[in-house]
Amino acid sequence: MTARLDAVRRLLDTPPPEPVPGQTALDVPTAPRSAKPKPPPTCDTGNPVCGAPARLYPAGWRCDRHRPSSYHPQ
Repeated sequence: MTARLDAVRRLLDTPPPEPVPGQTALDVPTAPRSAKPKPPPTCDTGNPVCGAPARLYPAGWRCDRHRPSSYHPQ
């Protein structure tokens, strides 16, 4: 076990390898996260889908009419 630890210590003490010629780090432009605004959440209940403004419940995105505690089929 001590031999393995000594080998790992020697490996950690060695300097990193030289970079390969022609391989350079590039600054790749990325789109900001807020580049495309997300639509507001809508109720995903019903067939066809309700689509009213909603909030997240354990059962999914629901509007006031379809929220789980007051759901009454009509």
